[in-house]
Amino acid sequence: MNAYNIEILKQSIDDKTRFDGWVFGLPPGIKANQWPLDPHTGYPLKHSFTLKLPEGYRTDENAYAVSFFAIAVEHNDGGPEYIEGLEEALLAEQSPDEPLFKPFWQAMQTVHPSCKFAADTLDCYYATLLLSEAEFYGELCSPPTIIERHFEDDVCAPEWLVEGGASCFWKMNYSQYLSLPAEEYQIYRELGGIPPEAVSFNRAIALVANPSDPNAGKTPSEYEDTGYIDPYEGDPEWLESVSPNHLGGTSLNGQGIPDFLTPYYIEFEEILGGHNFGGGIGMLDLVNREFDWSCG
Repeated sequence: MNAYNIEILKQSIDDKTRFDGWVFGLPPGIKANQWPLDPHTGYPLKHSFTLKLPEGYRTDENAYAVSFFAIAVEHNDGGPEYIEGLEEALLAEQSPDEPLFKPFWQAMQTVHPSCKFAADTLDCYYATLLLSEAEFYGELCSPPTIIERHFEDDVCAPEWLVEGGASCFWKMNYSQYLSLPAEEYQIYRELGGIPPEAVSFNRAIALVANPSDPNAGKTPSEYEDTGYIDPYEGDPEWLESVSPNHLGGTSLNGQGIPDFLTPYYIEFEEILGGHNFGGGIGMLDLVNREFDWSCG
């Protein structure tokens, strides 16, 4: 079993060529009414990335690929923006009594059958979809129409619905008041330029096997006698082979490994879909589909 580095390519996918997946842009193979909604706001969650999984990482018979969705970056400022009472109503088994919440609850009933929501330490919501091969190569799905809203204290619609996730992430990071040229920003280098204001803009990703990673197939752990090799003991040469964005293998999380991690996980930087991790990394497990992140 190998670990894999995830590389962002300076080209986009198209209908015929899907590479090993893509970041930003639109999810494949689903219908608009299957798009995951943010339980705190009722708005669509942002599509961050879709990744085709190697056979050894397909933890479910339908898991040819995984799509990851996340809270809009401007809705996460030390905690999520929210509509009072909406979260409880949307995640309930029965339709709510509050008329304002009913259309959102009804929309949640048609979300993709494989959808699983996960909340991070700050209670921000994320979601994963497990996709079949046909869905991975299926038509890209535009976001659903925003449900009519009549809340007294409402939350503004996510900017990515108009500008696209990549453009929003660029604007969150770039400052014209700093002396740093645009070309020196990581997002510029990774994406090959300033991303356009387009919801469909994406960048393909490639999985590159990393046979040098000795922790492939092992559960990341901070405890001894587990077989997991601590990457920060002895400054091993093989550590240079591990990308911050990777599938399985060695965790680069320096602030504590979550208990939910299995050998089948994705660890990634903010650039992999446009996130606010405080300059840190996110960790998504493919078995239990739990998610969390740690600051840099």
